[in-house]
Amino acid sequence: MLERELKFHVPPRQRTGLKARLHKLGAEPAELHARYYDTENQVLARAHIALRLRREDGIWIQTIKTPGPDELSRVEWNHPRPGPTLDLGLYADTHIGALMANVAGRLRCRYITHVIRLKKVVPTGSGSAELAYDEGAIVANGIELPIHEFEIEGVSGEARDLFALSREWLWEHRLVLELRSKAARGDAIASLGSENAPEGGLGSWDPDAPPRGGKARGMKLSPQHIQRLAAPVRAGQPLLSADTGIHAAYLECANDCMSQIIRNSGFLAGLDSMKTSNEQRIEYVHQIRVGIRRLRACWQLFGAAANPPESLRDMLKQHFAVLGQARDLDVIQTELLPRLMKAGMPPDATQAPIDHSEESTQRARKVASPEFQQALLDLLEHLVLYGDALRTTGSKTDAAPLLCRRLNIWLERIRRDARSFVEASWDARHDLRKRVKRLRYGMEFSQGILDTTQLTPLRNALVSAQKALGQLNDLYVAAEYYRGPGAKHPSAMFALGWLAATQDHEAMASDLALQELSKAGRFQPVSGKNRKRKRA
Repeated sequence: MLERELKFHVPPRQRTGLKARLHKLGAEPAELHARYYDTENQVLARAHIALRLRREDGIWIQTIKTPGPDELSRVEWNHPRPGPTLDLGLYADTHIGALMANVAGRLRCRYITHVIRLKKVVPTGSGSAELAYDEGAIVANGIELPIHEFEIEGVSGEARDLFALSREWLWEHRLVLELRSKAARGDAIASLGSENAPEGGLGSWDPDAPPRGGKARGMKLSPQHIQRLAAPVRAGQPLLSADTGIHAAYLECANDCMSQIIRNSGFLAGLDSMKTSNEQRIEYVHQIRVGIRRLRACWQLFGAAANPPESLRDMLKQHFAVLGQARDLDVIQTELLPRLMKAGMPPDATQAPIDHSEESTQRARKVASPEFQQALLDLLEHLVLYGDALRTTGSKTDAAPLLCRRLNIWLERIRRDARSFVEASWDARHDLRKRVKRLRYGMEFSQGILDTTQLTPLRNALVSAQKALGQLNDLYVAAEYYRGPGAKHPSAMFALGWLAATQDHEAMASDLALQELSKAGRFQPVSGKNRKRKRA
């Protein structure tokens, strides 16, 4: 059966109130102990499949989950078992039968979960949904990762009502949207290394033993562990097939942008109560902005085929601007200030060391706010409902001709304006930089439908132009800072002089990069012959 659910992290201050509300609704607690299985090299995880045995009210249930049509959905099969033993023969006549036969004999318990679940089925506008709050831990390799997760699973009715119910709980309890499943988190800590496992391996652990208050069993997460578990999520690489329809192509590209935005936002907001480093938090802000910029480029590239709600466009634009202020400060502090010091700028002896903890707290609060989280939920709803409609109507128009034509229109406009780049104002140069970045993102979305022989020189030229214009823009941002908030710095005049001189150099480098882009040719779609070969 198809399971569709929304997951949320429950921040510490909201847990008591959320549990009280569920108890008031008549929710009953249940104790759940589960063992998750995979091979040493994670054959199932790499196929996005989760296999578990879970004891529910004294009964063992074998469950396997395979990917569904969107981020919320999984195809789930449940089978009662007489005890904690797997029966892979249950899947012999399914589409995963060959895979499961291949891993038979190689499976082992890689991680376990202990959860106290409060659950209650409530009505929605068109059906019903199950509310479930899980508290407990995921355990692997001697590490416990705490679980404080609220799930809203559709039992019957329309997906739109599932989102309406989610908004109500999100605002009431300041929830943080979470895309990772327990299986994904378990796979992550199980992959940290067998050197942390207790003697005898994971299999020697008692799966029925209660968690020790969510604290690490025998060890704490090290900074190196956190760096891996909460690594910033960068842009994916959607690779459209040559005959992809325009609507299916949009859905694939927009989903990749959404994943980048939501996953980095969750880490910045404090998922799993991990104490991430300042460098990680700086990178989360950067990757959230990259994801939003990619998404906006995606909307422009697909035009009427995308058709996102105007309110969603406006909300993301506002949040992008606010995070941009934080990003500008990061660039000045981490990239340009070291260059200025190396060039001879004396430090400000009167200024106390910068306290990054307060800045980080403010950024975390921003992305954890109901306003920001609602924007993410609205984006997720847009794409889920878009996908539902697409599966009903299909996508009849090929993406290749439309996308290629739009990319070339963008390219020609950049080439035209690049001719006067040296004489252009800062605003004109900034606008050109944004259009170069948009073109690069559009090219990356479309790479599967473009002729690779023509694409390589264009890609190289675009990357060089974006890098040069980005470095120039950073200099402008720093100059604005030292004319404004940083004007009190005793060496502000030194900084402004160095920045002005360096701007001239970077402007010439940008002009040369734009000239190379002007000579790099045009985008061409994959030929009809190659398209037929790919279909075959």
